[in-house]
Amino acid sequence: MKRFIIALLLLPLAFSINLVSPQVKNVENGDIIDLGVIGPGQTVSLQIDPLMKKGGLYGIGGQYDQAIVTDMPRGWSFTPSKLYQNPLQVTLSSASDAAEGDYSTRVTVIDEGNGENLGNVSFTVRVNVVHDVLDIDVSPSHINVGPGQPARFAITITNKGSTSDVFDVSATGSKRWEFKKQVYVPEQSTKTIYYEIVGNEEETYTTTIKVVSLSSSIISEEKNVTLFIQSDVFGDYKATNNGVLVFPIFESMAYSLAGLISNLFG
Repeated sequence: MKRFIIALLLLPLAFSINLVSPQVKNVENGDIIDLGVIGPGQTVSLQIDPLMKKGGLYGIGGQYDQAIVTDMPRGWSFTPSKLYQNPLQVTLSSASDAAEGDYSTRVTVIDEGNGENLGNVSFTVRVNVVHDVLDIDVSPSHINVGPGQPARFAITITNKGSTSDVFDVSATGSKRWEFKKQVYVPEQSTKTIYYEIVGNEEETYTTTIKVVSLSSSIISEEKNVTLFIQSDVFGDYKATNNGVLVFPIFESMAYSLAGLISNLFG
């Protein structure tokens, strides 16, 4: 009887791990974890608590040593966790040209050499790859200003996916007004940046605002905007709504009033 009890204590009783990110849940061997929507080339990261409070040798738990990916779709890539990391972090990246659809990968959490008698835990990670994970809005689509007045466009980027990403935001057209900036946008969130132009001569200027994911060029959107620079009194009054860059400080209140009045007439 005593030998039987000792044998039971030596059996791997855990066979489960605690996922702490991007979801918080207990994961058992063979479970399927749905991580939602990502775009082509985007990366998902899983963090796993390596410490167990039960099972293993003598039934008092132990520590898992590493998390790796043991099966994944063709063209995908992964980065294993470091040995003895806490938490264990393993990342998985879809192919940059991945077609839309559901994909599954297998993650294995390892007790190296079964040294603590925890056994390995394997589970499936499922994601849905879609190309439409990005929305952009540029407001306004056109601006009328006078020479020397600022024209300010708000560029709003919405990341609809379940993982964060970095986007290249650029404006192309006239070389003197080219613009490029990288913007980090967390998953399922929105960020706004501003693009400002000041022209000193009368002209009509059209530019394309383009947003492209660093993960894949498939994830991209663009909008056209137009700037009308015209020299006239009403236009100058109207332009003051966009800011006062060229007027002395003591005149700013007067121009603010002029801008307010101009709004009453369009």
